[in-house]
Amino acid sequence: MDTNQTSSESRLRFLDYWRVIKTRKAILFVVFLLVVLTTFTYTYFQPNFYRSSVRMKVEPERPTVELSGQQPILTPYDPYFLQTQNQIIRSQKVLHPVIEKMKLQEHWGQQFGAQLSLETAFQILKNRVRVMAVPNTSLIEVFVMDEKPSKAADIANEIARIFESERLEVKRDQTMRGVRTLEDEIKLQYAKLKKAQDQVERLRKELNVPNVKVDDLRITQLEQQLTSARIEAGGKATRMDELKKLTPLQLRNTIATIISDPNVQRLLQELTDAELQLEVLKEDYGPDHPRARTAIASRDKLQEQLDGRLEGVMRSFEVDYKIAQQHVDDLQKQLDGAKSVSLTLESDAFRPFRNAQREEDMEIRLYEQLKSRFQQVMVELQVPRSPVEVIDFAVADPRPVEPNLWRNMAIGVIFGLLFGMGMAFFIEFFDTSIKKMEDVERFLGLPVLGVIAQQAGLLIRDEASPSHIEAYRMLRTNIEFAGGERGHKSLAILSGGAGEGKSFTVANLAAVFAQQGNRVLIVDCDMRRPGVHKYFGVSNEIGLAEYLSGARSVEEVIQLTGVQSIFIITSGGGAGKAMLPMLTSQRMRQLIKEVGEKYDVVLYDTPPVLGVSDAAVVASEVGTAILVIQHRRFPRLMAQQSRRAIENAGGRLLGVVVNNVNVSQDETYYYYHHHYDDYLRAPQQGAAVNEAPVKPKSDSEKIDLSNKY
Repeated sequence: MDTNQTSSESRLRFLDYWRVIKTRKAILFVVFLLVVLTTFTYTYFQPNFYRSSVRMKVEPERPTVELSGQQPILTPYDPYFLQTQNQIIRSQKVLHPVIEKMKLQEHWGQQFGAQLSLETAFQILKNRVRVMAVPNTSLIEVFVMDEKPSKAADIANEIARIFESERLEVKRDQTMRGVRTLEDEIKLQYAKLKKAQDQVERLRKELNVPNVKVDDLRITQLEQQLTSARIEAGGKATRMDELKKLTPLQLRNTIATIISDPNVQRLLQELTDAELQLEVLKEDYGPDHPRARTAIASRDKLQEQLDGRLEGVMRSFEVDYKIAQQHVDDLQKQLDGAKSVSLTLESDAFRPFRNAQREEDMEIRLYEQLKSRFQQVMVELQVPRSPVEVIDFAVADPRPVEPNLWRNMAIGVIFGLLFGMGMAFFIEFFDTSIKKMEDVERFLGLPVLGVIAQQAGLLIRDEASPSHIEAYRMLRTNIEFAGGERGHKSLAILSGGAGEGKSFTVANLAAVFAQQGNRVLIVDCDMRRPGVHKYFGVSNEIGLAEYLSGARSVEEVIQLTGVQSIFIITSGGGAGKAMLPMLTSQRMRQLIKEVGEKYDVVLYDTPPVLGVSDAAVVASEVGTAILVIQHRRFPRLMAQQSRRAIENAGGRLLGVVVNNVNVSQDETYYYYHHHYDDYLRAPQQGAAVNEAPVKPKSDSEKIDLSNKY
């Protein structure tokens, strides 16, 4: 149940919106047309702009060649790097040099017919430059627009060149500032080092410190060197002793594995060969054979040479051992001397010297670090760098990109519709007139007796269409039902303001009452702007004014209208503002009573309620009143004040007639009014069997009020 109710309310709200659009469609169309025409005119007269783009690879600054011994630089990911570069490209730092280099101030100044300042030219160029980062890459694309294709390409390429140069210059300037700072620090550190050295020398002389630089590290190094030298000397001594214990034959066999002397190797090989040959000769010829003796002599000679060589090797081992031992002794002396100096310097008397020496060492290390860093920076300055690389240079594109007629027109159409609808709803919001039948009941608390559509004609002249005739018949029927069995013989037709169709309603209402055979009298009480007599074509020389002034009787002021059963009392030739107070006189009350007894229906056309206060009094004397409200004309507050004025005067409002309704735009009145047209319209082919076709009336069968009356 709740879901259906919500759906119904949503549909009603949608219909309300649609009603506003239909009602205010003229405003919507005018606003829409103005916006579209303005957009088209603006676009048509705009100069053509051409766009060129240059694509660059932009990365954090790093040298293209890594320095020797330098660890590879791992650049952390910076999500804002490309965004920062985008803003730098559109900054004064890049665009000002472009303006000066390409003389854009003079170029644009000639176009605009005025001399441009640098800041103005910068704003123009900034508005024509768009920078876009290519997603998921380190590429940046710079778009430039200008009235000339070649100019746009030149500006884009110049921006890329200036940006690349600026990136390099920025890093170089930063490095040079660092170099100058390092130079200053090196000079300062050198002065500190010199001062520390002078302090050490001064204390050395004052305290008579040995001219030997000794520290714990030096002693440790000497101890390590001494240990190594002792091990080495011990090994050489052991080797020499073991070799001395060997027999000549053992020594000859062992020496080949100890030394790698090629001469010894050669002699050993020759000696072995000679002995083998000697053994063969002894077996063949005997030991006393000359050849055997010659082989023995050769062997002995080789043995003598080898022994001499081995003796030299043994002497070299002895010398090597003595040298190693001497080295051990020297290191021992150095260590003893260093320990002695260290013990001497550890005394309290040499404490200032030790402190000065430590200070000197620290200053030396700082000085060497600064010099090393300075040399590294100077080398880095010479290493080529490429933080910006142009991938695609800009080229002139002969196709204009601005103004885009289709895009602008699409935007104009959308904006025109939105602005038109907004204007329609804005006007509707501030329009407090009566718009719907529900407004009458909601704000006035009165029933709607009739709804009269626009372009209604006079029934007495056969100008009304069947639907309009039926609308007035429905009004008559509603009045009769509202009056009950006795009915309402006298009706005051009122309106809050002038021009709401009150007199027109009186004329047509009289016609439909007369159609039933009633004798109808119309009394025109509007002394200032009478109009009923014009509809019936009667004279206004004698009428209500003459009666109220006592110059004429009731019978003398009643005129025939030329329409059967309809009579009229016009306002009279003496009508005017001066006669308005007479509407509340005793003669007016007597007139109302007298004509009410003689005629079946008496219709009083009164002045506007809010314009003449006596109109409400007339309504109270008549007894029953009908309020005519023109649809969407006056604020509903006027209708509310009219009702209060009538009721305060003692009158009774029977209901409201909503006049001049555009039923084609207001859905709330459509079915109320057009059901009669649907009824008159011929049934469509294929109607149900039990529905007899209705033949439309011919021209001769149409309602002819003038004949009927």
